[in-house]
Amino acid sequence: MNPNHRIFGTALLRLRIVVGATFLMLFMLSRISFAAAFCSITSLSAVDFGTYNVFSAQSNTNGVGNVSVRCQNGPPTFVVNLSSGQSNSYILRIMKSGGNILNYNLYTSAARIVVWGDGSGGSSTMSVNRNNTTTLSVFGQIPAGQDAAVGAYTDNITTTISF
Repeated sequence: MNPNHRIFGTALLRLRIVVGATFLMLFMLSRISFAAAFCSITSLSAVDFGTYNVFSAQSNTNGVGNVSVRCQNGPPTFVVNLSSGQSNSYILRIMKSGGNILNYNLYTSAARIVVWGDGSGGSSTMSVNRNNTTTLSVFGQIPAGQDAAVGAYTDNITTTISF
């Protein structure tokens, strides 16, 4: 993969804990092009975690969102990466609300085993094919047992499409 062939977009991940309800929202993105290849992130949907129970011993807060990508021209496949956000690590991502931290992560499948990242630090990437609009699901999970204060927790994730 040539490092000069990258297309960047930014998504803001936001988790808000309000009276027992949690959700993660993905925001974004505009159309970006490079040379003969052209990619756009056409839509994003929120990852809704539902209710996070700080007293549960099991991971009880899963959510699913979507990122739709369309790439034209260029190579047959494009790689879609997600950054590590504020944590600078794929082991656990973090969201912050003031000085409070809430751990979470984003995964490539509903099994929530393979972390979606940039291919480093134990993470994996996702691929899309040229000349198709592909909707990729983003599977989120907040681990159990966190003594999190009520607040609006946020993290910034950068989506990179490269070839």
